[in-house]
Amino acid sequence: MSVAVLCNLSDGLIIGVDSAITVSDSNGIQKVFEDGEKLFQLAGKIGVAAYGLGGLEGRSIGSFVHEFELAHADIAALPVSDVVERLRQFFMGVYTRYAENLFERPFDEIPADQKGLLGLIVGGYSPGAFLSEAWHIQIPVDAAPNSSTRLCGPGSFQVNWFATFIPIERYLLGYDRNLLSEIFDFVVELLGRQLTPEEIARFAPIRDKYGYRIMLDSMPIQAGIDYVRFLVQLAIQHHHFASPHPVVGGKAKLGLVTYKEERFRLLD
Repeated sequence: MSVAVLCNLSDGLIIGVDSAITVSDSNGIQKVFEDGEKLFQLAGKIGVAAYGLGGLEGRSIGSFVHEFELAHADIAALPVSDVVERLRQFFMGVYTRYAENLFERPFDEIPADQKGLLGLIVGGYSPGAFLSEAWHIQIPVDAAPNSSTRLCGPGSFQVNWFATFIPIERYLLGYDRNLLSEIFDFVVELLGRQLTPEEIARFAPIRDKYGYRIMLDSMPIQAGIDYVRFLVQLAIQHHHFASPHPVVGGKAKLGLVTYKEERFRLLD
């Protein structure tokens, strides 16, 4: 399933992924490659990370990203938001064709629980911009025009994580969201009623005080790189030992673009 982490800072944007790629068909997982590519440079100062489906139509996601770039020669001059919408349209078309051939029926007749997910994290700089931004595309969930999610606009400094991220949330938040949900259900059952907004508000500070506060304002780029690498490796190492073992593995791979650099570049 992969893990991906995005960190948007005042001096640039960092994306990290694990390197395991899963190849599946209608019969389930067929192969896992430990040293795959899921991080790509696009249109100069934009980076794209992929998670979920490891390929489509027997091709890697990277080959489709390259095809998209060749077919849209003008994207370097477009705002990031416009590039995201074109990328969504392109991959929605590819995915629809792939799914219809795989299941041999019209796309709308394929049950939702049989449709896989391709997630794309897109971040970087619009032409003339001095602050970076990031977006999230989920195929085929984001089927409608302009349905991609803006994760952070210019000047919004934050960290986001995607796909198989539970170890990261447990570390940073101090709890598992699923455990929290079950505890609430248990309390509601004991009380015989729903919790009031006032009761939930009283609980929130107790929940939040056990999370780690990471200062992102004015964080140097190197610190951001180290932080993203740590979070990706945390997920990889957790699943190396945990059982059952989901498809997260290989090594951490990172990409970076800053206001000083002309292109999104992959890091060693």
